[in-house]
Amino acid sequence: MDVIKIDTTEQFVRTAAAWISAVIVKAQHSGGTVTIGLSGGSTPKPVYVLLSTDLSIDWKRVTFFLVDERYVPAAHADSNTKMIRETLLTHAAEGATVVVPDTTLPMAECITDYAEKISKLTPDLVILGMGDDGHIASLFPPVGPEAYGPAKVIHTTTDAFVVHDRISVTFPVLLHAAQRLFLVTGEKKAKLLHTMQKDNEDVSMYPAQYLFDERTTWLVG
Repeated sequence: MDVIKIDTTEQFVRTAAAWISAVIVKAQHSGGTVTIGLSGGSTPKPVYVLLSTDLSIDWKRVTFFLVDERYVPAAHADSNTKMIRETLLTHAAEGATVVVPDTTLPMAECITDYAEKISKLTPDLVILGMGDDGHIASLFPPVGPEAYGPAKVIHTTTDAFVVHDRISVTFPVLLHAAQRLFLVTGEKKAKLLHTMQKDNEDVSMYPAQYLFDERTTWLVG
């Protein structure tokens, strides 16, 4: 596992966008479509904006999917789908394909439908964040046994944020990705990562530890 520390916000955004671009371009050399899982939140927003202008990528051969979503309408201010469409699927990247949960469906049907959609995808990369509480995707500590599969998509809940109901991929999806990139900023998250590296913490409380292997890179700003 690599941990790369970044000094400034501008450098963090540029480094992240360049890192993601390099993965896409390299994967496209084989001639196929590149599949990338995306996280929401505020940290990746400027990265997605910069990445959307990258002309070195054949965006028509890129498929995105969400690693998690809030169970709100797609036009809602808290929707990850809305954020992705407004930041990443613009400029040069507007030709990319995106697969998202259909939150117009009842929750159970939404889960089944999204699981079927992403079952056809093989992630080349998943982009992840980590909350101050240690959550990744919408897998909130203490992480329950359903997060370990066999289901690829589950319904989770949280009382820590405004949107209570969430749709999240599970560990099997994240583990299956060829590469994983964590984007984290702030002293609290940096200290949390240090704690996880130093101590053998309870994975149910620190789910990012479950992905501590040679395919995971952390950019820490």
